Amino acid sequence: MDVDSLSTFSGVARSGSFASHAREKGTDPSSVSRQIAALEEELGVRLFERTTRRLSLTEAGRVYLDRIAPLLEELSVARDAAHDSVHDPSGVLSVTTSVAFGERWLMPRVASFRDAYPKIILDLRLTDSVVDIASEGIDMALRLGPSISGAFVASKLFETRYQVVAAPSYIEQHGAPQSLQELQRHTGLFFSLPGVPPDWRFRKNERSAVRIASPNTGLTISNALALRRAALDGLGLALLADWTIADDVDDGALVPLFTDWEASISGFDTAAWVVYPSRTYVPARLRVFIDHLRSRRGTIKSTDRARNLG
Repeated sequence: MDVDSLSTFSGVARSGSFASHAREKGTDPSSVSRQIAALEEELGVRLFERTTRRLSLTEAGRVYLDRIAPLLEELSVARDAAHDSVHDPSGVLSVTTSVAFGERWLMPRVASFRDAYPKIILDLRLTDSVVDIASEGIDMALRLGPSISGAFVASKLFETRYQVVAAPSYIEQHGAPQSLQELQRHTGLFFSLPGVPPDWRFRKNERSAVRIASPNTGLTISNALALRRAALDGLGLALLADWTIADDVDDGALVPLFTDWEASISGFDTAAWVVYPSRTYVPARLRVFIDHLRSRRGTIKSTDRARNLG
């Protein structure tokens, strides 16, 4: 048996079908099926249960996969280490993050990375679903939250803060609230997501008491990009993460309110995190990408934004 057959078996088990794995590798499903059939014949066991609707591992298949997975990982590590010792960083780097974070924070930093490392092909998977990066074979995730748990390497990229903002057109028509009590006389734009409370929380510092105050609900939206758009259109006050609206505030398209307060939807101590599977060797393409994001985690200049848009 060869390593390619083992990799194909592992890939089919992860993706759940011959067709899915074939699409990932750009090959024909019949070729994948023949490889699996040849491996089963060589081993003398059936690795998959096949029905018209699904493909699942047999008990023998699960045992075999558990045994070969560490070997395939070590072979991948050895290949990367040997390649990195004599070549510039290259290859495919798969990265996943949320749609909003990818659009507003990550994408403005992609062009400069591509300029610096043209041999690295970025495979960006933007989704609001939580992806199991280990089982999906993804190199890295950018995640938001107070902390990251699990069998991963996780390091903080930067702390995040939330700001109450309004468009100049809204303030011109309705005025700006001067106190938390005045919020109830204004129209608010809210996230409509499971687990996200309907109230806004404020505090002076980490030692002070938390106060809850909110405007009246004018609109609920399940997407941060659409919520930002509604705020820009003057439809109400919004509480948004700083990475979502940093350039809007710089450009005067949105006006920050209650700047002497810390604000939050749920928790105050939140951050953006770099997350990747624990490995004994981190490929150069992943190392340089993380270093690039860290070096450019501040606000992107207007010229960079223009280039990204144009």
